[in-house]
Amino acid sequence: MNQSAWKGAVAGAWALRVALSVAMAVALAPAHAQHQPQHQPQHQPRHASPPAHAQGHVMGGHGAVAPESKDFATIAYDDARGPRPVQRRHPPAAAGDPALGMRLAHDETKGRCLNCHVMDAGGALPGDVGPDLSAYATLGRDPAYTFQQLWDARAHNPATAMPPFGTHGLLEETEVAHIVAYLHTLNRPLRVPPRPAPRAARDRVFVAGVDFSAADQYLDAGRDAFAEPGANGKSCASCHGRHAAKRVDLKDAAARFPRYSEAQGRAIGLEEQVNACRANRMASAPLPIGSRNMNLLTGYVKYLARGSKIAVATDGPGAAAIERGRASFGRKAGQLNFACADCHTSHAGRWLRGQRLQRLERTAAEWPKHFIAVHELGYISLRFRIRHCQIVTRTAPLPLHAQEYVDLEYYLASLANGSAMLAPTQTRLRGE
Repeated sequence: MNQSAWKGAVAGAWALRVALSVAMAVALAPAHAQHQPQHQPQHQPRHASPPAHAQGHVMGGHGAVAPESKDFATIAYDDARGPRPVQRRHPPAAAGDPALGMRLAHDETKGRCLNCHVMDAGGALPGDVGPDLSAYATLGRDPAYTFQQLWDARAHNPATAMPPFGTHGLLEETEVAHIVAYLHTLNRPLRVPPRPAPRAARDRVFVAGVDFSAADQYLDAGRDAFAEPGANGKSCASCHGRHAAKRVDLKDAAARFPRYSEAQGRAIGLEEQVNACRANRMASAPLPIGSRNMNLLTGYVKYLARGSKIAVATDGPGAAAIERGRASFGRKAGQLNFACADCHTSHAGRWLRGQRLQRLERTAAEWPKHFIAVHELGYISLRFRIRHCQIVTRTAPLPLHAQEYVDLEYYLASLANGSAMLAPTQTRLRGE
């Protein structure tokens, strides 16, 4: 692919994403309450309201949780399984078919090779997480080496981020042989033009109440949820509203979650605190974690903390939860044998197909978020995003209330300490 064709493919892909999002735009003009200073720029909001939730997708297409994921390790604390042992395998006697190999390599449900590698002129928007393979045949590799690398790259590098395609049942022996044959035909280096420059963290999101996007609507709906009475007639506003008789100010409250709860004997997130208040103060049933109503309410409480700095406790009893979250962040799991750290630490800044992998130091300050990437998930919590990421990487997800997710969120929040609270937000696509 020459430089102009590459630039055209990049521009076309981004234009399509922007066009799809703009097509969903609606005229929103929410009236913001007087809790915070407001800014009303003179332009239209970007996106309409999505369904309350999406189902997520398996890697390479939309859908439910991959059935095969149940056979592999998860990040559950009581899951003693680790990655499957390294398999060393010799290639079959029959030679592979390069044409079939190219199709398998490009297939998002099979080889998935373009997610991480530049290969040939027919692969639009290839990633650069892995080495450029466009001239692989000139490296002098033995086909048996190539077969092993595809079957289980851990035999060559125990710390690799490359999935063990054969060992974990992602590809059959003959399919691996076809891809090997294809790789050994690649002998023309491709000149890859520079990718778009990275953006500052603040430039990757629209901030509700500031940038006038679809995220603004969640402030209005969240304010309504804040004032909605429970079974005993009391609401969040009864204790925390401007006119409460004995007002408990929430100005900085959300910036201190997750935290360790002495009452519950564990780390809890803002969602668990909301449900504790509903039970103890409002005589009301809990809201489902990850539900639209919960996200609206927590998003509004975080809005009340706008301008505060994230300040979760990293010492005392909460420190153990942070360490468990850190361990989960680095734990390999699922059929693809990925850890969060593979994308967001080891390969941060690189491209996974058309998306730049980000470091997560400030991400906790942005959620809940109206999230848009290759597809639109709507208004979701950080915990929902973590769970969705596991579905994408073919890892059996846990329930959203799982302690493992709370501890992982606590770890991510500790990385964001000192960052300004921005939530709720909306993803800002390039060109917007």
